[in-house]
Amino acid sequence: MKNSGFTLLETIVAVGLIVTGLISSLALINTSLVYVSNIQDRLVAANLAMEGIEVIRNIRDNNWHQGAAWDRWLDENGIYRVAYDSTTIVRGEDVNAPLLLDNNGFYRYYVGAITPFVRKISISKLHDYEMLVVSEVLWQRRGKDYKLSAEEHLFNWK
Repeated sequence: MKNSGFTLLETIVAVGLIVTGLISSLALINTSLVYVSNIQDRLVAANLAMEGIEVIRNIRDNNWHQGAAWDRWLDENGIYRVAYDSTTIVRGEDVNAPLLLDNNGFYRYYVGAITPFVRKISISKLHDYEMLVVSEVLWQRRGKDYKLSAEEHLFNWK
């Protein structure tokens, strides 16, 4: 006589294979989501770092247009805070303030939702005609600290 149904052992093996496949798929999806979040943070940080350098370059250029010294805002080497819509830099304890994301998608210091990103601009005057600008963005995600930086040499070529 031939049995045409599944035995208990075959059923247990089949369910085990299905459960293993589902757990593996869920683990892969979770890992992918973590990587996507990490990539998104790195992209935002890279843009914020470059924006910091561009703001310093813009301040230098505005000084030239106003007929002032190219580095008139640089009292001494140090760490500063800048915002994209400002022509001034801030020095002091406020450099550790987190950036805020406003309703229009702009990162600022005075209005918006708190983000994990902190941007610090380190400026070192190397010569009378050259300064080193390092824009560093720090953030924390899932208990891990991240840092991304960009640097630029700005010159008094005028």
